[in-house]
Amino acid sequence: MGCHVELGRAIHAAAVAELVWLGAPGEAPPAIPVTPLLFKGEPAVAFPYADLARARRVAGAAQAALVLSDDRMTGSGWWPLTVCGRPRLVEDPAGEVFADELLDQELRKYPPARVLIDSPLLRREHWWYMPRLIVVLGEPVVRSVGVRAGGAGEVFAVAGPGGLRVDTVRRLTDEAGELDLLSLAGTGVPGGRGAGAGPAVLLGHDFSVPDLERWTPWLTSGWWSGELMRVERRPEQVELAPAPGIWARWRRQRRLERACRASLPPIG
Repeated sequence: MGCHVELGRAIHAAAVAELVWLGAPGEAPPAIPVTPLLFKGEPAVAFPYADLARARRVAGAAQAALVLSDDRMTGSGWWPLTVCGRPRLVEDPAGEVFADELLDQELRKYPPARVLIDSPLLRREHWWYMPRLIVVLGEPVVRSVGVRAGGAGEVFAVAGPGGLRVDTVRRLTDEAGELDLLSLAGTGVPGGRGAGAGPAVLLGHDFSVPDLERWTPWLTSGWWSGELMRVERRPEQVELAPAPGIWARWRRQRRLERACRASLPPIG
C-alpha cells in the first residue's frame, strides 16, 4: 500500500514523463514524452483520438513503462522512478470517462489543453478533443532511477532477454558510432547488469517552461551489447523547436482537429 501511495504522489507531482513500450521483435522500444496521469489510482496516459494507432500499439504491447525522470515543473512528493506494467486500453469515444477522471489533472499539468477545454463553452466548441484513448498500466512494478536534473541526460530502454529494461543515462563518449553510457542511478551499466543485449533506444526531449507550448523529442536507436550502444539511427534535431507564429499555431490546431475527427467512431 505504501508503495502505491508514494507512486500516486509522484505522478500527481509530475508534469512530464516518458513512455516506452516493447515493439515488434528486433525493434528498438518506441519512446515518447507524455503527460502522466492517474486513472483510478493507476498510472495512465490519455491520448486524443488523433493518436488512435499509437494508443492501440502501446496497449497491445507485452510491457510498457512510465518514467518520471525530468525534475522540471515538479511539485512536492515527486521522485524519479520507473513504473512498469501490462498496458490496457480504455476507449472513451464520448469523453465522459476523461471528463470525470482525468480532465482536472490534464488542465493542471498540460497548459496547451487549457486553450481547448478549460471551460464548458470551450469543451463544447472543441468537443473532438474530449474523447480519449486511456492507456493504463496495470499491476505496476516501481523502482527508482537517477534524476535527469534540468532535463539533462536521456532515457534509455532496451528490449533484452528478460523484457523491457529502462534507465536514465548520460553519454560518456560517442566514438565510431558507439556510445558509452553511464547510468544516472549510480549503477554504472545502464539498466543494470541483467539488462542483456538487445535493440535499444535513447529518448531526449526539451520543452518551453512553463507553457509547454513547444515540446520537442529526439530519438537515438541502435543495438545495446550489454556494455556499449551501437548507433543505427540518429535524430536530425536535438534542441527545442523555435516558437511558432500565429498562423502556425492555427494550422497545428486544425491538423489536430481533423485527425481527431477522422479517427472517432461514427455517432449513432
